[in-house]
Amino acid sequence: MKAGVITFHSAHNFGASLQTWALQRVLKNNHIDAYVVNYHPPIIDDLYNPLKGKEGIRKRLAELKLKHDNPRSLQRFKNYTHFIQKQFDLVGDYTDYQELADASLDLDAYIVGSDQVWNSEHIGGFDPAYFLDFVNSGKIKISYAASIGKDYLLPIYHDRIRNSLKSFTSISVREKSAVKAVKELAGRPVDVVLDPTLLLPKEDYEVIKTVPSMKEKYIFVYMMEHNPEVIAFANRVSTATGLPIIQRRPGKLFRNEIGSCYTSAPGDFLGLIENAEYVITNSFHGTVFSIIYETPFVSMLHSNTGSRTVDLLASLELDSHLLYSKEEFKDFEQFKILEPEKLRKRILELREFSLSFLIDALNNNNIQTKVQCPTDISKMDCYGCRACKEICPVGAITMVPDKEGFMYPVADEKCINCGACSRACIRKHEHIISYEKSFPKVYCAINKEEEVRLGSSSGAIFPEAARYVIEEKKGAVVGVRYDEDMNAISDIAYTMEDVKPFLGSKYVKSDFEGMFPKIKKLLAEGRTVLYSGLPCECAGLRSYLKKDYENLFISEILCHASPSPKVYRQYIDYLNKKHGSKVTNLQFRNKSKGWLSTDASMVIEFASGKSITVNTRKNDYYRSFTKDYISRPCCSKCGFTHKNRVGDITMGDFWGIKDIDPSMYDNKGASLLLVNNERGEALWNGIKDNFRFKESNIRDAFRKNHKKPNPYKPERMEFFGRLDKEPIEQLLESCNDLKQ
Repeated sequence: MKAGVITFHSAHNFGASLQTWALQRVLKNNHIDAYVVNYHPPIIDDLYNPLKGKEGIRKRLAELKLKHDNPRSLQRFKNYTHFIQKQFDLVGDYTDYQELADASLDLDAYIVGSDQVWNSEHIGGFDPAYFLDFVNSGKIKISYAASIGKDYLLPIYHDRIRNSLKSFTSISVREKSAVKAVKELAGRPVDVVLDPTLLLPKEDYEVIKTVPSMKEKYIFVYMMEHNPEVIAFANRVSTATGLPIIQRRPGKLFRNEIGSCYTSAPGDFLGLIENAEYVITNSFHGTVFSIIYETPFVSMLHSNTGSRTVDLLASLELDSHLLYSKEEFKDFEQFKILEPEKLRKRILELREFSLSFLIDALNNNNIQTKVQCPTDISKMDCYGCRACKEICPVGAITMVPDKEGFMYPVADEKCINCGACSRACIRKHEHIISYEKSFPKVYCAINKEEEVRLGSSSGAIFPEAARYVIEEKKGAVVGVRYDEDMNAISDIAYTMEDVKPFLGSKYVKSDFEGMFPKIKKLLAEGRTVLYSGLPCECAGLRSYLKKDYENLFISEILCHASPSPKVYRQYIDYLNKKHGSKVTNLQFRNKSKGWLSTDASMVIEFASGKSITVNTRKNDYYRSFTKDYISRPCCSKCGFTHKNRVGDITMGDFWGIKDIDPSMYDNKGASLLLVNNERGEALWNGIKDNFRFKESNIRDAFRKNHKKPNPYKPERMEFFGRLDKEPIEQLLESCNDLKQ
């Protein structure tokens, strides 16, 4: 794919150059042929070109005069011009919009952003180039981290902007404060993503960074506009520390100043920031690179565009680095990045989301498209819970797999637009339990029967809950088993012998077609039912039933994510072929060598009688699952994490119990149990005598279990882009970092 970026690449300032360089680099890192559309109108160029309006001999004479009168201005101009020509893969050369429109560029995708490309003050009102009006129909049009520099768009341009945004395939902005204004005109979702410079780790900048030559320690003051507050504060810090100042403006401004980097190229700024003892800045990108290099800094806001710095620091929980006036400064702790590990983790999360937005946009929004059902949600939002399908009064909805193998609702011509599916949609109505005062109750539990525990994934709560419902309540249990072809399917058990296939984790999204109506029928007949499923499936059941049933126990599994049935199916078919016999059973977490993830084994049994055992953690399929490469898209937006529970009880592994309470650890499995309401407590009271258990708390319960959705990773899109194009075993192995 060939993609072109249009932005303020020709602006001779540190931020404009590096955000362009970073976006081009990110695209290339993701196997995109990236170009910078060389659109440089006079309104941008004339701000920086000391030879503007001069041609031929007049330009040469002007250059000689400038070399004598103001050599630093000429040197700065040449340094930036050299950087632009060397570092950007430029396409075309256009100084006005009509030239660009007439060029008929032949690229597959066009990206506008980042920088303040939608700030009317910077582009002379409305410039259709920065709204991609020159792009031919049918091409992908994306705004990536476009900025308006404030929280509004001038009303005089609303109609033109609204019309331009209609043809965009994806829209994102850099600042949260811009979302409302852009969304109102676009009439569609607008995402907030990172500035391109934050999409790269500092190591990527090594190819352009230069190290400053001075040996002494210094304070770096990066001041975009002349601000007496910044000058006074920097002088105060210099006096307090005894450190001299290096700054970016052409004239001397500070009492203890040892140099100006006015003529420095973009790579020079990186080195100056990285090696500074302190950075004082009112520049957005001065702030960004202080964060990237983890250099102690404070940000004093720019008078016109400070909101973007405020939004950035808020998103990274670095608000304490903001200094609204010099009087607010109390001590040097305000400069320090106090929790660098936490900061790196937060940047990584935002980076993964932003990269996912960009790569998905370039792939024509596979996950951002809406489901073909009146629920009016995107594929990214759809859990595939089937509530909409099962509740449809005219049977107009079927579940259809997409190219990744996940089921999505599709409505046909029988649809009467009654709204039942929308009302049932668990993305809109999640059915989260509202905890009463004494709940949740948290336990670590271990089944007293070791043989039963070894046959289950964790501490074996589910077998006892099933026994209680079947033998004491004469009820039925709904769980997941393998069919004769090793597909994971939902089924109903009426005996404990029928329950056995439900035991053990099955790391694939199961097929529970038609199960909700069967459960409703059993409940209506007065049968007690224990339903075990993923949280989204439990929410789907509650939504479908519409009312509470006293004879229903809902047990949700503490879920990591929901893997693709298509990937699983291809993996099973590969095993069948490789070993010349059908797989008849697959234990993902056999405990014969231990319960911990480093010890558990995957045991694969075949019809021939053959059995193979491998380390689960190092298995190619399992590794792709734990790395979130094969998960359903909605798992990255899951609403059922941490204390957002939908089951009467919640069961999972009590990861971390070895350190939290060694007395409850023997490497044979320990369960985390959340009792979420009185019905869950009634179920627990009916089985707790079969367990050795201790009360715990939410904090310890989620010390090792994830508290929020796993991020949507660019590697996931690469995985599914390669699926069906190469053998599944090669694809899975290439994604296993433990084998590399």
